[in-house]
Amino acid sequence: MNEILPFYDAMAGHYHLIFQDWEAAMRRQGGIIASLLPPPESAGPILDCACGIGTQSLALAKLGFQVDASDLSTSEVARAQQEAAARGLPIRAWVDDMRTLEKARTAHYGAVLCMDNALPHLDSDEDIVVALRAMRTRLRASGILILSLRDYGALIKERPTFMPPSFYTDDGARRIVFQVWDWLDDRRYTVHLHICRQAEQGWEHHHFVGCYRAVPSEELAAMVASAGFEKVRVLSPAETGFYQPIVTAIRS
Repeated sequence: MNEILPFYDAMAGHYHLIFQDWEAAMRRQGGIIASLLPPPESAGPILDCACGIGTQSLALAKLGFQVDASDLSTSEVARAQQEAAARGLPIRAWVDDMRTLEKARTAHYGAVLCMDNALPHLDSDEDIVVALRAMRTRLRASGILILSLRDYGALIKERPTFMPPSFYTDDGARRIVFQVWDWLDDRRYTVHLHICRQAEQGWEHHHFVGCYRAVPSEELAAMVASAGFEKVRVLSPAETGFYQPIVTAIRS
């Protein structure tokens, strides 16, 4: 998994640009995730174990939840800390590997999050189950696991070579975000994320390269069950309003 670090370390200062409006996306995602949780006063502390620059952590903290956040990328954790400080949000954030979560307290959290297709960075089902068991160990009894990932069912069959570009406007300047995918086998692919921005002196172009393994949500749900969770559910975007399928489960 360490090979993904250059991808996220390089993206830390640009990650918000993949959204049309990052602030609006945070509010929307925070509201959706909150709807899957008890209210803040009874939810208990939350661990976001793939926090990135803080998209979900910041949103939930603003809604009144107690949030701890971790990520393998030092640069993204630093960005999340900066964003939390700028907003006056009391988020604790640190660098940690989701497969061990060695810095997170055991049997402590009312919920553990792993969002935005983070689990498919792991290169095997065995690694995913190891990570899920680490998450389970950090949850209290009856704690909630919330995961999200791409809807890989159709993508595995079609093996697309690109994701269509998104066209945004920032104060009159154009921004184009698109992805090119190089499939390595029937499940693994390299993603080339391109962010192009119109500037006074011409166009700026940023290119980031990362690796994923396509894991259908039904297969992930089976792994969640094998890791010792109960009441495993796969929720479609039509059900939640989230942009990816969400898998939820409970620690028995």
